[in-house]
Amino acid sequence: MSQISIQKANPQTAVGGKLTEMALDYMKYSLAGSREPAVINNTFQKLWKARNNRFSHEYAYEAVREGKTLGMLICYPTTLMNKLAWPTFSQLFDIHKWKLIGYNLRNWKEFYTMVTLKEGEKDEFHIGTIAALPESRGLGIGTELIRHAEKQGVLQGFAKSSLTVKQENAGAIKLYERLGYNIVGVINKPAVSMYRMSKALI
Repeated sequence: MSQISIQKANPQTAVGGKLTEMALDYMKYSLAGSREPAVINNTFQKLWKARNNRFSHEYAYEAVREGKTLGMLICYPTTLMNKLAWPTFSQLFDIHKWKLIGYNLRNWKEFYTMVTLKEGEKDEFHIGTIAALPESRGLGIGTELIRHAEKQGVLQGFAKSSLTVKQENAGAIKLYERLGYNIVGVINKPAVSMYRMSKALI
């Protein structure tokens, strides 16, 4: 079996936006201001190619095997992630204009959940987005991506890494626990229930 390599993300990667959608689950609708698959895909592919937003290739790494991207991860200090909130909204508004506002007014529970979600603490290196293509499941891609993110956290001087996971995602929770993450908080919002998990890196 060919080895999986973790590489700095390429803005031209065709599945970058698709993998972001997969990771975001329900939040993709509020961010795209639509439930239309084509609109959602176009939104996240544009964000992936752009810079200075939460879902940019700028902060991402790809899991590649035989020249094909099978998974990706976006990670950064929590403080940087929080600073990217406004630039991300600005880019989304440039794409969708007032349709974005209209959708979120009609679906306020989704919007409220997204804007009030506290994902990480200021002293943590945060894994904000992680996904693998369905056909690559079982290859250990999630493990390799998380380990790479942890190395990045240590290199940037962080002693803890963190992530969030939906409470019903038993498979992901089991993986994160196996890698040393512990549940440190519970998030209950109108549109989702999640665990906050963290790990000591040093």
